[in-house]
Amino acid sequence: MYKYLFCLMISVSIFNFSETKQEIRKEPTCAHCGKGLSSAFVDVVKKSGPAVVYIETKYSSDKKVASEADNQSDPFRQFQDELFDKFFGRSQVPNRREKPPATGSGFIVSDDGYIVTNYHVIEGAAEILVEIYENDGEKEYKAELIGCDPKTDIAVIKIEEKNLPYLKFADSDLIEQGQCIVAIGHPLRLRDSVTTGVISAKHRMNLANNQIEDYIQTDASLNPGSSGGPLLDLNGEVIAVNTAIIPPSHRNMGVGFSVPSNIAKMIYEHVKETGTVNRGFLGVSIQDLTEDLIEGFGYKKGTKGALVASVSKDSVAERVGLIPGDLIISFNEKSIKNAKNFSTEVGKLPAGKKCKVKILRKGKTKTLSLELGSQMPEASTKGDIIHRLGVIVEDIPESDGQKYNLKKGESGVVIKEIVSGSLAHRSGWKAGSVIMVINGTKITKVEDLSKALEKAGKGKKLVALLSLKGQALFTSITTP
Repeated sequence: MYKYLFCLMISVSIFNFSETKQEIRKEPTCAHCGKGLSSAFVDVVKKSGPAVVYIETKYSSDKKVASEADNQSDPFRQFQDELFDKFFGRSQVPNRREKPPATGSGFIVSDDGYIVTNYHVIEGAAEILVEIYENDGEKEYKAELIGCDPKTDIAVIKIEEKNLPYLKFADSDLIEQGQCIVAIGHPLRLRDSVTTGVISAKHRMNLANNQIEDYIQTDASLNPGSSGGPLLDLNGEVIAVNTAIIPPSHRNMGVGFSVPSNIAKMIYEHVKETGTVNRGFLGVSIQDLTEDLIEGFGYKKGTKGALVASVSKDSVAERVGLIPGDLIISFNEKSIKNAKNFSTEVGKLPAGKKCKVKILRKGKTKTLSLELGSQMPEASTKGDIIHRLGVIVEDIPESDGQKYNLKKGESGVVIKEIVSGSLAHRSGWKAGSVIMVINGTKITKVEDLSKALEKAGKGKKLVALLSLKGQALFTSITTP
């Protein structure tokens, strides 16, 4: 389907009423405006196109896709399949069988080969292949998954190459509704496909199952395989990562959604440095307001915000004086509509970010200044090797051995938390598991685990013996 761009001009006459003489200034014609905008689009494509890559992922034989029957009982799963699977080129098949290869796009963000794409493009892949299109043809690379963040659907991969063209991130907080944009990708392996449009809306939420949603909506045509490609301003800088469409019967409706560049940039910088994402943490449990709660608290009808239900001990929230019953109505001078809105605003920011929270307490407003904490306070600031692996672990006192089904003479450290998208998460490790042995080295305390990982060296395959509920299992994991 072809997309036409119309330029509407209204000629304005300017009159000089001195004496009887009338002067008329001619405004540029539609043709002139069209040529100027067309030239701007061409310049963006020439400048940015070489940094946009094609991605293909392959899966091991144990990766299966569910049948349509498997999804009948889960309405959201059906919606998610429509929203994501069809978007980046996965076939939908009637029977459970091996997962077919998935295709998508991505873009280079550094001259030494770091690439940003969507997590759902590379999720569960045994092999990631990247193709760069050059004047003399295609060049294929095997890519390494550096890290990913399922909460925002962003992943970072890397190829071994130097002096590559790359794109810069723009400040997505500065974009305007109606602003002209360019989308570049490789849908259906059609190289360097370019579409144009405008920013249709900002701050779209509640579209899928991502925990952090703050999508930019665009009418630029996005198709299967566009996922992970850049949405660009007319300076050729990335303002968003193209992520999803809602297509009825496989056709484009002019409704596409992209992850803002400020979120993608934060994920990229954290993953590049540590392999995981150290996002901000406040330490509150929150809920939406209902009409009954509004009446019960004595708020005005139509009051909006995120209601604090509980405050975690020793958290940032406790230290600044937040208490259950406080209503968060503003965060960093942005109005808060509901609990999901507030969670997204906090989740978009890194640990250590200074913020202001405006609350309503007993009919009076109060503004609190704070610095966001970390969801991984034990290791996030140090960036040690256990943190880069993506786990929070603790020693097991001898008296607690029975609690973790350890037999006499057995020891280990218990995994208290797994970071989503981390090496440990991708290797199938689970919270509650006890790490007993790493490459033949018996683990009795956290220090042993750290030493075993450091001794192996970066990027080495290790064999780990884990125990979960008394069931031992060998697993393979790559050192960070």
